[in-house]
Amino acid sequence: MLDAADRTVFTEALRAPAGFRLDQVIATTYTLDLVALLTLPLSFTLASGDGINEAGRVDPVALLEALRRHAGRISVFCQGGCIAAPRRGQLLFGYLEESVIEAKARRNGGVFHPKVAVVRYSADLRDPRAAEDHERPDPNAVKYRLLCGTRNLTFDRSWDTMLALDGELIRDRPQVIRSNRPLAAFVRALPDLACRPVDARRAKDIVQISEELLRVQFQVPPGFSNYADDLVFWPIGVDAKDVWPFEGRTDRLLVMSPFADKTFLDWVKEQSNVCALVSRPEELDFLAAAAFEDIESCYVLSDAAESDLREDEAAQSQTASGPAENSDGEITVEPSAVSLRGLHAKFYVADCGWDARLWTGSANATEAAFSANVEFLVELRGKRADIGIDSLLRQDAQKGQQDKRVRLIDMLVPYRRAEIERKPDEVEKRLERTIDQVRRQLVDARLIAYCQADAEGRTFRVRVESAEAAAAPLPAGVECAIRPVSFAPDNGVRFTRISGQLASFKSLAFESLTAFFAVTVTASEKSRKLTQEFVLKLPLDGAPADRDARLLLAMLSNRERLLRYLLMLLEGADLDLRGDGQGKGGSWGDWNSLGSFGIPLLEPLLRTLAEDPSRLDHIERLVQDLEKTEEGRQLLPEELVMLWSAIRAARGADANLRKQGGRVAA
Repeated sequence: MLDAADRTVFTEALRAPAGFRLDQVIATTYTLDLVALLTLPLSFTLASGDGINEAGRVDPVALLEALRRHAGRISVFCQGGCIAAPRRGQLLFGYLEESVIEAKARRNGGVFHPKVAVVRYSADLRDPRAAEDHERPDPNAVKYRLLCGTRNLTFDRSWDTMLALDGELIRDRPQVIRSNRPLAAFVRALPDLACRPVDARRAKDIVQISEELLRVQFQVPPGFSNYADDLVFWPIGVDAKDVWPFEGRTDRLLVMSPFADKTFLDWVKEQSNVCALVSRPEELDFLAAAAFEDIESCYVLSDAAESDLREDEAAQSQTASGPAENSDGEITVEPSAVSLRGLHAKFYVADCGWDARLWTGSANATEAAFSANVEFLVELRGKRADIGIDSLLRQDAQKGQQDKRVRLIDMLVPYRRAEIERKPDEVEKRLERTIDQVRRQLVDARLIAYCQADAEGRTFRVRVESAEAAAAPLPAGVECAIRPVSFAPDNGVRFTRISGQLASFKSLAFESLTAFFAVTVTASEKSRKLTQEFVLKLPLDGAPADRDARLLLAMLSNRERLLRYLLMLLEGADLDLRGDGQGKGGSWGDWNSLGSFGIPLLEPLLRTLAEDPSRLDHIERLVQDLEKTEEGRQLLPEELVMLWSAIRAARGADANLRKQGGRVAA
């Protein structure tokens, strides 16, 4: 268990099993990186790899198709005011606006902190993996995957854990699975925790998933007990009820958490022997000496574990300084903020006689996590010999050369406390609290971005106003500025009160319209200053009704990209993103010397019509979207219009013949 060599990434964990395709994703996170979310749909569209090449770049045409197919299926709830400000704006962020839902805790002082993803997969009889390695699934089969992690939806390079539980929906089960009720209630409560009303379609999907979860039989990982009562879901803070997951027998307890406080440690000491505490060295340094009483051992990550993360981070940072879009049209994938590293995992292990219990999830070992925040933990049970504390912390002298596992203890070293007790920087803590106060004020102000087009509809004026009547003055010593994320940081407009109109932006091009607004807050105390930047997602009131169609036009921009897009749709999901134009099944050629537009399309169109006509649905959707506007109709070459009319006629004839038991020969 917890083999450090057994690593995965979130995108890999989301990929559909053989014979299935993505249907819905409901995810929760504390902080959110828009660039990370932007690339997430690639994991559902591409058959292998994550769609990002070795240089950290992605083809915008592939990214556009992934977003058009899947952004509407993804709902991400994050803490209001905790979206990281991207280093530069991206036109494609427009496809994420409906997917991002800001939320907040019900209790004062708490935050929305869970890190859960519930994924629904439906049967895909066209998936070639099912034919190769598996029996084809029932056409009505539905599978679920629950991912309970300790990491936010960001590019952080920290040590985290993730629990993956797979299960199948049993529709005809007469009774609900009792142990799943807390999970279903957590999912159903998410719209009630949102800062703004969730649109009706997403709310309906969330209700459906919460109801289906009551009849999903999850399978636990090897080494854990699979009895019904040995898998327990612990949502915390979704209602007024106090939740304490550590009830029951706990003889010895191991606590791993990047953050810990004396209050929590005192709570668990009342019912158990805390034999080990694993945390960050800086966190342990700031704990009062009294907090360590009755704790047998304290550990921190070893230099080897830290250097492993630094090597990963250095490899990634080599590509983080490139342009937003290079000369080949590729988009550079780079974190929006400085990535966290070090220990970030949170789990708790208790020995209970011959058995053991393990909790993993978002909750830190702090008072706030269990009394104010919204959190989520999953409890697993098993034999002490398999998952107990000694299995994690025992140095195995008999470990043979064939055992390549890296145990938890192999990554740790004993913590040595400095002789002089360190104290936190109180000024910095006050500045952080002041910025958090402003962040909450802005979230509670229910800001709205009002758009007004000019007479020709080409440029827009955008006003950011508060929907709250009561004025909220900024704390003393605070300066604030706001800007659309499509603007450079030095173009922010300062405001002094959180009421009425905060800012106005004139002559915005359509490409600059966005629901994401970056806020810069600087708090000062005497000679000290602290600046933080974050993003708020605001409703766009008065945005063009045809905004989706115009976004599509802005991304395709010319017939070269349109042809590239069409060929990608025809070649399927196995897209090579090296930028050399080589796709599965043949060469896409030199974009500057294609000559007649219809010639490169004719053969793949006819082949797809004969072999897999349903794939043409994506092209039909694209053509229909382009036909909605005059600019889109101008982008469509006459050759393509004529060719597609013939394809439409053939598909219509094929559909009629199918009803009669025949088929058109291509």
